[in-house]
Amino acid sequence: MRDERLLRREAKEKRHNRQLTVLVSFCAALIVVSTLETVMFANPEGYRVWLEINPEATTAEYSAFVLTRYLLDIFLPVALALYTYFTISRLGTPLTYRLVWGAIIVVAIVYKFITFQTASVFWYLTLVLLAALFFVVINIHRFESVPLER
Repeated sequence: MRDERLLRREAKEKRHNRQLTVLVSFCAALIVVSTLETVMFANPEGYRVWLEINPEATTAEYSAFVLTRYLLDIFLPVALALYTYFTISRLGTPLTYRLVWGAIIVVAIVYKFITFQTASVFWYLTLVLLAALFFVVINIHRFESVPLER
């Protein structure tokens, strides 16, 4: 009896491992791309371009702009990964989870597309990763690994 409960608990813990791995991998990739983009912007050349656009701006304003943009870029993947990590074992991935997070990701894709930074390779990478994350979120229930009954 006790062994059976232990086996059920272990099976329940392993049940969502594949879902979490796929989702967190895409979220981590988005965070890495956003970090690299921020590192590319936070340089003297980027500051010079910023001064051409905003001649009265200071270094502190430029730093605040870059950091705010970075935090906004990583907010979605961090929130999605943390929410899923802490709730997937109790709630699983119901339809409401997939619809709400899918809609949030679509809004993020539209927002990123509207910025239209076609000269940046990071813009394309972010759009591709967000689209892939959207498909992962709406199909996350299909990644569930169910142990075979013997």
